[in-house]
Amino acid sequence: MLTFQNLYNRALDMTGVQSTSVTDVANLKADINQGLRLFKNAARRYWTRQEKTANIVAGQQYYQLPPDCVRVTAVKVLSSGLNYPVQPIDSEELWNAYNIIPATTINLPQFYFIRGNNEIGLYPIPSTSYTNGLAVSYEPRLIDMTYDDITDTTSGATATVSNGSSTVTFSSGIILPNMVGRWIQFTNGSDGNWYQISIYNSTTSIELNNMYAGVSGSSQSFTIGQAPDIPEDYQLALAYYSAYNFYLKRKDTGTATLYKSLFEDLLQQYKETYASKTTGQVQKAQPDGPISLFWFPPTGLTG
Repeated sequence: MLTFQNLYNRALDMTGVQSTSVTDVANLKADINQGLRLFKNAARRYWTRQEKTANIVAGQQYYQLPPDCVRVTAVKVLSSGLNYPVQPIDSEELWNAYNIIPATTINLPQFYFIRGNNEIGLYPIPSTSYTNGLAVSYEPRLIDMTYDDITDTTSGATATVSNGSSTVTFSSGIILPNMVGRWIQFTNGSDGNWYQISIYNSTTSIELNNMYAGVSGSSQSFTIGQAPDIPEDYQLALAYYSAYNFYLKRKDTGTATLYKSLFEDLLQQYKETYASKTTGQVQKAQPDGPISLFWFPPTGLTG
């Protein structure tokens, strides 16, 4: 995995820019983030699609969308262990026509409508409350990477880890709440995996999204960094894109073309691999029409 700092250090090497050149470094960093946007758009964000749930409240029609939602891709109502798909209504005129009928309520809504940029409406209005009954899948807004790596050397702290545990403690208070979502690697030579930080416990404690698989120990060295949420095989392309823009602005078309080609080669490979939601299985098209409960598998699928 390449962290944000790894990527712009690679871009510095490719361009010969000095780390003391504030403007050039800022431009390289901005272009790395722009390259990431191109990757995420190329695969329609299937790699990074997120899902959030909310409680359905009887008699309540509108609900807040997640703050990082760019575009809703699917909506489900969860009831009695089953996921019921809710169909979109794109026309505001049609939505208003449906809602002319007063006080229409039903247990399970059948349609949804996006109102403005931060609300989702359900129709008919639900007549029953469901805990975590509304599930919204969406394309998340890209938040620019901005943070340098934090290591045991730069922070003066060390980590304590335990095999099979997700809890990590630090010898001094270096952890901030905004580190949730970043990645950490323990550089003691026993593991090598990167783990995403999932929970902030305190300034000296975090939870990992997976159990630690390395050797238990204290006084461990570590690296905490931001990383682009695309597969590791393609992360170097972001440095290529940054170098391409650097040379293009300086009218060095030969070198710019080289880095553009390197970037586009990886982008094309990424499209071919991740523009589909599946890994290549043959799928039979599902006919249009009402959903039959007999289509559901006998046991729920988890992931």
